Amino acid sequence: MKSDNNAIKKLSKAYDSLAWMNLTAHLYDLTEAVRDGRYGMEFTGLQGETNTLYGRLLEAIRSYSDRGEGARESILSEMSAIREKIVRRSEQIQVFSDSLTIYEYLLNRVEYSLSDNGEPFDDEEEARDLLRKIFDAKDAAEVNLRIQMMVSQLPVRITKSRFFDLVKEAFSIYGNSDVDALEGFRYRIVSAAAMQDRPTDKIFEEYSRLIDMLEKKTVDAEMDMDTCLSLQDAVKDCGEDLGECTEYLMALQECVNAFYTIALLDQDSADEQTRGLMLPAVGSITEFGLNILGGRQVPLSEGELAPAFAFMEGRMEQLSEQVLKEEAKIDAYCEHDAAFAQSEEGTQILLAKKLMSTSLFARLSEQKIVMVTPEKLESVAAETIETLAAGLEGRSRGYNRSVMASVLKELPVFFNSHTEVMNYVLQSLHNCSNVGEKRVAAEMLRSLLSADSEPDTEAAES
Repeated sequence: MKSDNNAIKKLSKAYDSLAWMNLTAHLYDLTEAVRDGRYGMEFTGLQGETNTLYGRLLEAIRSYSDRGEGARESILSEMSAIREKIVRRSEQIQVFSDSLTIYEYLLNRVEYSLSDNGEPFDDEEEARDLLRKIFDAKDAAEVNLRIQMMVSQLPVRITKSRFFDLVKEAFSIYGNSDVDALEGFRYRIVSAAAMQDRPTDKIFEEYSRLIDMLEKKTVDAEMDMDTCLSLQDAVKDCGEDLGECTEYLMALQECVNAFYTIALLDQDSADEQTRGLMLPAVGSITEFGLNILGGRQVPLSEGELAPAFAFMEGRMEQLSEQVLKEEAKIDAYCEHDAAFAQSEEGTQILLAKKLMSTSLFARLSEQKIVMVTPEKLESVAAETIETLAAGLEGRSRGYNRSVMASVLKELPVFFNSHTEVMNYVLQSLHNCSNVGEKRVAAEMLRSLLSADSEPDTEAAES
């Protein structure tokens, strides 16, 4: 028991130190980005709402600096509220991003079909070249990743029934998992199909109008090039806007998680040396950020920053390694002592673990592990297929093929051999009579495969 208590204290202290360093580094990066206008300085819509959340974080940090532990409970409540708002908005933004991805795929194919110059397209030669690039990977995991890229880009020429069969087969791998994993997979499938319920908040009206217009315009009736290009520009602009908001929310969540951890852990866990160097730096950055939001051009007081960043050099990596070792001990402890996880001390350290994990948007509420039953598996798979079928009903062939391509990318690789992959590529190209669609699919896939191989090339050169 004594050794376990030591592990808890060590982990708490490591979390506190790492959280302070994370807050200092992430808040500095975030505030520089806000200052440089990377996320814009609008005070309406999503942009304005995120600026408000950023301001609330800064005010909470200032309160902690002024009042210390006396502000703990109010800060914990505020961090929980901000965090939940960020998670909710991020999920809602993803709903619109998923829809735009479908229309971007569809409009790219329409553009190439309209601009195709009639040059011959050799299915066999193109298939051989693509297959060489797909299997020219260092390991099986990378090959599988490239195969998923392949099914997301090649012309989809399978029937709806075959599509539903593939989805149903994919669910079978969750037969021995917990219900959360199963529901997570279902969410990814429905999300990739752009079939999550669209948020009705006023803040999303502009994006909803665009989706409504795209639904009306992208039908099988012939579309002219000007209309296609105009819609592509609208999708691109909206996608970039949502992308910026997502980046802003992610950067903000990194800071919130770090500060939440600091406020959560009691004073006995504090690493006074780290706190003593980081708190003045965080205070300077906080005041600088508040001045930016208030429209005041006051320079950043950098006197406290240099010692803090010099202290962090090399220590964050060491702390991260220590955290992994101590977390393993705590996990083993929890397995042998269920009461600990329910205790105040256990609840606190496990909450800090979630906040310090790489899952920025992880739900913090305690989740009881429930294993999947055959009945539950069959029910969730059937509900998912029913949702997909309803969403595809009455839509254009082009739209439905775009949805299928997006969903197929999320499925585990469903080929059992090199030959099956080869046959899929050939059949996909042979069964597509639209040369423009085949050409854009091949070019997009080559571009993705080239981008995928660039990091390995750079690493090899270095």
